[in-house]
Amino acid sequence: MPYKPQLAPPLSLVELQTTGSTNDHARGLARNGYPAGVVVWAHEQTAGRGRQGNSWVSQEGNLFMTVILRPKVNAAQVGQLSLLAGVALANALAGLVSQERDIRLKWPNDLFIDGKKAAGILVETESQGALQVPWAVVGIGVNVKSAPENATSLADAGVADADAGHVLERLAAEIMKLAAAWEKDGFAAVRAAWLARAYKLGETISARLPKETLTGVFEDLDSTGALILTDDAGKRHVVNTGEVFA
Repeated sequence: MPYKPQLAPPLSLVELQTTGSTNDHARGLARNGYPAGVVVWAHEQTAGRGRQGNSWVSQEGNLFMTVILRPKVNAAQVGQLSLLAGVALANALAGLVSQERDIRLKWPNDLFIDGKKAAGILVETESQGALQVPWAVVGIGVNVKSAPENATSLADAGVADADAGHVLERLAAEIMKLAAAWEKDGFAAVRAAWLARAYKLGETISARLPKETLTGVFEDLDSTGALILTDDAGKRHVVNTGEVFA
């Protein structure tokens, strides 16, 4: 039998056998007033998706979950939730895989284990003006039992008894803990924790933007969570949105 997650308040579980997308289901709940801490968990997703309209392959036994948050922040700060969720994910998985495994966070929304993608994050919201964000949903897919080609899973990383419910239990608690600290104390601690696991920090990467592709050294994150890239001519670029690849 799959493990049934044990969630402490304010967390609560909405468990679904099948849904198109946990993010879509959670968005409907958020619009109808469901509180922060509601976790939508599906055993099967038929229309999972990632950032920029990319599809998310939803293989049986993997984790598909979305957490509703109601952050007391302005719309400009909501993008930091992808990085916060990445830190929460790294913390949760570090307690499951052996210390020899290299867990890295790829800006802005992926987690890699030993150089291969193991999890992805999709944050969505509806803002009501620059200073009002009534809700945000944080969707996370984790390859627990299996992975698509060129990706990896917890099972591949040696977690023989990996179970989606166990991962959800750890991850949901970690997200709520970090989100509370972020609202209270700001982004600095999340930024530092994310940089400690940053994928390709100090190396040459490319960032695919809507109208161009930039190549340069990944130098840092700024205080808002934007990626700092320095090109061959020494020009410093601040990248707020885009897709990074090595």
